Amino acid sequence: MRRSIPRWGLITLGAVVVLGIAAFIPYRLMLTDDLAGKYNSAPSQELLRSAAASIVTGEPVIFTEKEINAYAAYHLEDIQNALSKAEFQPNQMYLTFPEEDTVTAYTPVTWRGKNLGVTSQSRVVYDAANGRLNIEVLQVRLGRLSVSPKFALNRLFAKELPSGVTREDNRITVDIKPYLESEKAVYSGFSLKQFQVRKNGVLFQASSTLSEKGGKIKEQLKDWLGETFTGDPGDLDDLAGQLQDYLKKSGIGRKNA
Repeated sequence: MRRSIPRWGLITLGAVVVLGIAAFIPYRLMLTDDLAGKYNSAPSQELLRSAAASIVTGEPVIFTEKEINAYAAYHLEDIQNALSKAEFQPNQMYLTFPEEDTVTAYTPVTWRGKNLGVTSQSRVVYDAANGRLNIEVLQVRLGRLSVSPKFALNRLFAKELPSGVTREDNRITVDIKPYLESEKAVYSGFSLKQFQVRKNGVLFQASSTLSEKGGKIKEQLKDWLGETFTGDPGDLDDLAGQLQDYLKKSGIGRKNA
């Protein structure tokens, strides 16, 4: 003889099933990465050459999306060893600039053996007066699942913030003044004039005593770039290439040992 399940038992069983489905759906949404394999950038340091050209001439340049993503691929490849013990291990970073002051990032990460496609949109503004990069995270998605920026940042910075980085809710501040006031920057007369997100790229303008006219430039270049610099710059590409080496020696784009 079959025994009927009590009414309260049916209700409990139904609740368990509903909760199970409710938990499963977000999990599946989180693990579904519609952008997987869509973006591929070959690692390159060409962005440093563009930066060097600006420093040499004092003229503004536009870093294109292609240059930025190629350099991001290079830099991420460079720091993989340092990230090997991180809870979230980024496998890629691809940036787009849909409009002024707006950055969209696609960063697939490995988390507890699972691959998550993380996308975000942020407002990014450089505060030249205070030497700070202000980032306001507006949207975050884990796969197809939308989460609050505050929740995502709590997970990302669960242990501690990197040096020079502060955070309040969904706002992040990166203090670059220590670099701008470093001994090397002061010695070279380096000054960051503009750093502004534009549609499809970033406007960059910097200057140094390299931008000034006069005989002093030859001796300074010898000090900065070594004796391989003869004092005859030739064309801008040659000079920018040598300055790129200087930037790498100064810690920008340098490979880890």
